[in-house]
Amino acid sequence: MSLIGKKSRPARRRTNQPAWMTVDGGFAARQCTVIDISEGGARLRVEDPQFVKPQFQLKFDRTSPGRACKLAWKKGDVIGIKFV
Repeated sequence: MSLIGKKSRPARRRTNQPAWMTVDGGFAARQCTVIDISEGGARLRVEDPQFVKPQFQLKFDRTSPGRACKLAWKKGDVIGIKFV
């Protein structure tokens, strides 16, 4: 079987790390859990999927500037994000 033309996904690392999603310049923050992460994105478990905006910052501690993210998909309380 040939792999020509098939995109390989970046390696994902499983984690169960707490993080925070911030919007509006860090004014509003919600805790989430990083299920797995790669250099291109992550899968998160969120308490309130209705809170998730199309773009936000993901912070691994409350004082870090975080990483800019875009929502890629949403299924129940689990979301996929891309780092931008």
